[in-house]
Amino acid sequence: MKVLLVQPSRLQADGTVYKNKTRWLLGMTLPYVAALTPPGVDVSIKDDLYEDVPYSEHFDLVGLTCMSHQASRAYQIAAEFRRRGVPVVIGGFHATLAPDEVLQHADAVVVGEAEGCWSRVIEDAASKRLSAVYRSPALSDMRGLPVPRYDLIDLRRYKVPNLPAQTTRGCPYGCNYCEVTQVYGARFRNRPVDEVIEEVKALLALRGRAFRFVYFVDDIFNAHRKHAFAVMEGLLPLKMHWTCLCTANVGDDPEMLALMRRSGCLHINIGMESVGPESLKFVNKRQNHVDKYAGQFANIRRHGIEFSLNVIFGLDGDTTGTFDATVDRLIAYKAPLSFMFILSPRVGLKVRDELMSQGRVDHSDWDRYQSTDVVFEPKNMTREELSEGFWRAQRRFYSLGSMVRRLWPPNRHTLQSLGPNLVFRNAVGRGVHPLSFY
Repeated sequence: MKVLLVQPSRLQADGTVYKNKTRWLLGMTLPYVAALTPPGVDVSIKDDLYEDVPYSEHFDLVGLTCMSHQASRAYQIAAEFRRRGVPVVIGGFHATLAPDEVLQHADAVVVGEAEGCWSRVIEDAASKRLSAVYRSPALSDMRGLPVPRYDLIDLRRYKVPNLPAQTTRGCPYGCNYCEVTQVYGARFRNRPVDEVIEEVKALLALRGRAFRFVYFVDDIFNAHRKHAFAVMEGLLPLKMHWTCLCTANVGDDPEMLALMRRSGCLHINIGMESVGPESLKFVNKRQNHVDKYAGQFANIRRHGIEFSLNVIFGLDGDTTGTFDATVDRLIAYKAPLSFMFILSPRVGLKVRDELMSQGRVDHSDWDRYQSTDVVFEPKNMTREELSEGFWRAQRRFYSLGSMVRRLWPPNRHTLQSLGPNLVFRNAVGRGVHPLSFY
């Protein structure tokens, strides 16, 4: 049996497929699904961003995964394979939260996690008796997970030489702009520490001694303190570097920050989202406290760890003054990097339900749900003011004056951020979002 897994790109405003020669970061989903595929099945992976989709080759099954902004392109790819008589199954966040829509474009849909049902999908496809919907009977207990098949990927296509791994899943916070709780559950599930360390060793061996860098894709690496400490203690002998996502309160834990740095952490990404308490309340970001940001970020910086802050504009507490106020704070925090987005009320999100009940969602043109377009009616400004303020904030944050204030005095950590700052400055100057590089 021959199976093809495809990562769709996205459609641009003119309807063409967005293409590039490289990505910055490698995703984990399809290499992991490939690892779940039973032995004896010939499985391959194609990335639609930089590769041609091999429609003319023979396959017994094609699998796709997509976020909402990739759905239209996923449907195009699925339609062409189905026209050629090849069955198609689609999974991922969008399929999980909009299975009825996705089933109009695929032979089968995987809802939720794949561990408990992917082998059944393969068996049913081999017997030509695919069911419409596949669900795992329960969330994975995170034990015995296979090592993702990164050997199926051309790693030279990725600018940042890190490989994704995972130590936990799930999130209890329930921020209304995020799919994680609906897809992975409202409690944290931890992988056995020894299995995490063995997987990291396998990834480092795959990359070789020149690229000892791992990216932990956990939504909150520091969520379960005891587990995080055990993982980091296991990393110490490996003499590697790593990065992860954390909540802002990691800055309140000097013991954790010290061990992060000792075990090789170079960078953490933090969902700050807003500097306005009312905006944080609107998205149910109760774990963030604006009055603590300055101290938290200063503590991270003092421990020699680079960090990036995510910001969402267009929240109901935002006004036209929010853009400059946010950049002022980011500069004061000496934030090395910031990724700014416009609120995107994607399918299945609580914030979408709330805005739709108020008649404030414009449409379901998923191509525009990539967090750079305004697809809803803001509360305290016009659509035009939101869009203009969003791009103005990006340009100001990545201006030369801002870079000097944020990255001075120079040291090896600020110099590490200089390259991305210059790349992103050039991008936003051309109206290209830094996210496009990923």
